[in-house]
Amino acid sequence: MPPQSAAPVARSSFFSSDTRSLTVGILLGVTLVAFEALAVVTIAPLFAADLDGVALYGWVFSGLLLASLVGAVLGGRMADAGSLARPLLLGLGLFGGGLAVSGFAPSMVMLIVGRVLQGLGGGALSTVMYAAINRAYPDHLRARMMALMSSAWIVPALLGPTLAGFVAEALHWRWVFWGILPLLVLVAALTVRPFAELQSGAPRPVGRERDTRLGSALILSLGAGLFLFGVGVESLWLALVCVVPGAALAGLGLSALLPSGALRLARGLPSVVAARGTLFAAFIGVEAFLSLMLTAVHGHSTAVTGFVIATGAISWSGGAWLQSRLDEKHADKRALRVFAGMVLLTVGICVQVLALLLDTAPLAVVVGGWVLAGLGIGMAHATSSVLAFALAPEGEVGSVSAALQISDQFMAAVSTGVGGALFALAARLGWDERSGIMLAFAFVMLLAMLGLVASWRTDARAGAAARDA
Repeated sequence: MPPQSAAPVARSSFFSSDTRSLTVGILLGVTLVAFEALAVVTIAPLFAADLDGVALYGWVFSGLLLASLVGAVLGGRMADAGSLARPLLLGLGLFGGGLAVSGFAPSMVMLIVGRVLQGLGGGALSTVMYAAINRAYPDHLRARMMALMSSAWIVPALLGPTLAGFVAEALHWRWVFWGILPLLVLVAALTVRPFAELQSGAPRPVGRERDTRLGSALILSLGAGLFLFGVGVESLWLALVCVVPGAALAGLGLSALLPSGALRLARGLPSVVAARGTLFAAFIGVEAFLSLMLTAVHGHSTAVTGFVIATGAISWSGGAWLQSRLDEKHADKRALRVFAGMVLLTVGICVQVLALLLDTAPLAVVVGGWVLAGLGIGMAHATSSVLAFALAPEGEVGSVSAALQISDQFMAAVSTGVGGALFALAARLGWDERSGIMLAFAFVMLLAMLGLVASWRTDARAGAAARDA
């Protein structure tokens, strides 16, 4: 990525003649990813049962998230070389190919392969969107742009889960994947040109440092995959053979890709990146099993499940807009807003645990807790992005942007992967589905506790002092 000083001149509006197409392109890309993410969460219990793959349930999400690590670094590598059009087209192509494979999948394993392709494409798309924000908008507009991106989830949240539930029940769950494909053509037609015009200040050839980052991303994905496979196998010796080297490889990859000190929660930027990953993982870890809880434990329909999932996405957008308003008056309180958002998210997760324990949980309790969780992550997730950009050392905005994506995807993959393994373990022990989901939620609560510690250490002044030292 180019240095911050090489960014385009400050812009006063997102929809002026010189920024309109770029802003619309970014928002359309986010909308596309949102439709897919919310729809798949809604129908996951259906295709898991249809393909006899409940034991691999967690990999539906972990496979996508681990692949997105590689896609994020690859997309950033291409974006740093010049035009953003190439990584945009790569991301759209891989994403579309993954949708097609998932839709035609004859088995759970093949569906997971499709999800991996979606992850590669989605990772590249996410990075190129953040790269566009860094290149095109100054600091005082970024908080509002994050809120706009969160708002792009509102329509998918209102229509995506509910529509996915109706389509799956009226036609087939495969049509949920196929139905997203036409959106790719529309997004490509409207975004390629403005992204092609958004060049870096000084395109540079891909060098050893970028090759090292891509290699580190591959090591991280391989290590995390080995670790997650190991925690899910029945054989103790095979588990040890996979878990120990997998954890070591993952740690090696993370240490190379995240800011120095992130793994030990050093104050300032390292803890911002760490907090971002843990809060995202906590939310996704609950969301992945929320639909299973509602359908398998409490007997609600897929359409009702879609409505509940939608409420969290909408309140996420509300939280993002709230932080943007607060940022206009209290930009010095960003670290406090990250912590406050993490607290709200944790309380919302606790409500879901309570709903799982109740034999007949009122739907209002589930919705209320999920709205609270969405509000919390909406505040903390968007604010952590703005705070990280503000604390980024000169010339390292691109690396920080990639680190945020890597922290998100890796921690969420661990959350869903370990949760899925615990759910499968409960099934092997003959426990009911409620007990399996409770094990997954218990792991999420541990991540939430870690997130509270990390978010408390995101103090911007400490980070700025460390940066200036």
